[in-house]
Amino acid sequence: MVHPAITPAAVPVPILLLLALTTAASSCDTESPAGNPARETLSNGATLVRYPDLPAIDSVGPEVTDVRIDLRFGSREGDDSNLTFGNIRGVQAASDGTIYVLDYQAAEVRVFGPDGEYLRTIARRGEGPGEIAEANGILLSGDTLLWIHDYAQNRIEGVDPAGQEIRWFTKPIFGYGYIWDGAFDRQGRYWKETEHRETDELDRGEPGPGLLSSTSRVYFKSHDLSTEHVDSVHMGETTGRAYRSAADWGTQIPFDPSDNHVVNPPGGFWSVNTGSYRLTRTDDGGDTLLVIEAALPGIPVTSDDRSAYVESRVEREPEYRRDFEAVAALMPDFKPILHGILVDDQDRLWVRRIVPPDASPFFDLFSQDGDYLGSVRLAFQPGYRYWIVHGAIYTWIADEVGVQYVVRAPLARADQHREP
Repeated sequence: MVHPAITPAAVPVPILLLLALTTAASSCDTESPAGNPARETLSNGATLVRYPDLPAIDSVGPEVTDVRIDLRFGSREGDDSNLTFGNIRGVQAASDGTIYVLDYQAAEVRVFGPDGEYLRTIARRGEGPGEIAEANGILLSGDTLLWIHDYAQNRIEGVDPAGQEIRWFTKPIFGYGYIWDGAFDRQGRYWKETEHRETDELDRGEPGPGLLSSTSRVYFKSHDLSTEHVDSVHMGETTGRAYRSAADWGTQIPFDPSDNHVVNPPGGFWSVNTGSYRLTRTDDGGDTLLVIEAALPGIPVTSDDRSAYVESRVEREPEYRRDFEAVAALMPDFKPILHGILVDDQDRLWVRRIVPPDASPFFDLFSQDGDYLGSVRLAFQPGYRYWIVHGAIYTWIADEVGVQYVVRAPLARADQHREP
């Protein structure tokens, strides 16, 4: 069967960020640290935008906006089962503030009003139309189509706000993760990242402990909802390191950087290796269009870091001290600079930096052309995933006993909000 193309996203509410490039001159005597990037054209025709500096994570000024929660709902006691969340795997929001929440444990998608009031449940456990078996993610297209990723039934189904199934398609990639990381672009294509392993020392059976390495080819596989056409784009190779012990267990090397790729809704992709502040935008074919670089100092891996790693593991498994010391010796000299990237519904690139454990999450924002748009610091720790739509961040938090609560944090000036 042929399914209609995906509905374009509704025009989003403007985000009320303080834009450094337009406010620094009038609000501060000193120039914004990101106000004068150098631009040049690379040999392949791509544009390189290089920033000599960006705000520190503890900066206070017109270029940094602090974001606080203005809505939290959930229940610890369980008086209302609709407000009790066992395992949240997705939070989406419509332009009118309606909030959709996927609870993996209950196998339900529940709908709440802008004030957090429960309205209805639009998907429940089952194998019929509009029902879910094992769903680990949701994505809202516009205000009328909610996509549900049901990996147990190997399909992605779209339902309307009442829960009526509108369309569905078979997943182009069989695998799945903890939370669905597929994406749709504005051309009506569904994209999912996958890897094809080229080499892996773990499979070669060398005796004894030691460093293991692997190489994989990374692809984005697409499914066109209008034509059913399936295609793929090669994103390059990625490498990884691990350590295999004498007892034949393996572990990744702490502080090793990783590659991060995300779909760019207007078309193409954004990519970064978390070991450096170098962001790349490519087209649908994987050709580079734009590179953003920023000069941020590296964070050394210290002897205390290595010792802390060893002692934390020896406390549980003292017989493997020699292996843990070998892992610590393999740690890189510097920690990753970046946590990851995402693109919001206004096509802004959000770059999350690595911060100390006791520091607030910190993001830099850039336009599609590489212009620095300001930075955002969160006054809370978001859940495993978070979504930025219609002028707010939607995610969840957990209390001291692990009870989960859905939260909303508007992207407006910090002094306009108070903690609930």
